[in-house]
Amino acid sequence: MRVVEVQRYGGIDALRVVERTSPVPDTAGRVRVRVEAAAVNPVDVATRAGWLAALLPDLTGPFVLGWDFAGVTDDGQRVAGFVPWFEQGGTVGAQASVLFADPAWFAPVPAGTDLVTAATLPLNAVTAAQALRIAGLSAGQSLLVTGASGGVGGFAVQLAAAAGVEVTAVASTSDEPFVAGLGAKTVLSRTDPLPPKAFDAVLDAASVPGAIGAVRDGGVHVAVTDPAAPAAERGVRVGTVHVTPDRALLAELLGAGLVTRVAGTLPLDEAAEAHRRLEAGGLRGKLVLTAS
Repeated sequence: MRVVEVQRYGGIDALRVVERTSPVPDTAGRVRVRVEAAAVNPVDVATRAGWLAALLPDLTGPFVLGWDFAGVTDDGQRVAGFVPWFEQGGTVGAQASVLFADPAWFAPVPAGTDLVTAATLPLNAVTAAQALRIAGLSAGQSLLVTGASGGVGGFAVQLAAAAGVEVTAVASTSDEPFVAGLGAKTVLSRTDPLPPKAFDAVLDAASVPGAIGAVRDGGVHVAVTDPAAPAAERGVRVGTVHVTPDRALLAELLGAGLVTRVAGTLPLDEAAEAHRRLEAGGLRGKLVLTAS
């Protein structure tokens, strides 16, 4: 089987697409998935570069990258899911032609949804849904979402709006119409100052410094990454989402008709080019590696 392998922490030249012996059947109940599509996420770039090495101090190389995947099981079921990569200690990666996956990691892809599109959803949509659970908002309450044109932020806007929450979203100017179409009641530019103490909760998907200042006294601030979590103040409850697989939740999200964007597709052999494009910035949506 082919895998996207990181030889060592470093630049794009540290990536290789190599042949490995296909895994033997797993006795722990894991299921073989022939991977047809695997999204490339910012966390893959950060992992390859070594920025997250402190999270797995014993991991050196080589190892396989990749969280999001969509493919077909041996019994013909179309599935999509994500590998809890850090939890697995870097021993399993989705950017491969074959993956042995725990059934808790994936759910069926609905008829009519192509596998490339499905591969852009699991990690970010589950992260958004679990972040909103931490926020614990009810219909009619107010939420500010930063990074609303990105993966986590865009799904958070849709899910919160569908639940009756009044969403204010922060997005770049060129993405304001797109984000408004996701259900945001108000869209702010990234250059606009955040209104102070204005919202019941902030979901900070873009690690905006000082975003906690937009939360009302006694409200909730939810960060998507640990470094973005601020110190509590004014009775604000502070939380960070640490995404975990949830098969039932993922199945619900895959069937919810969520809007997602594909920036482009590349064959697995061109994983290095995907990293170059992601590092260059300016993408709208996910780059997806495909089996062919």
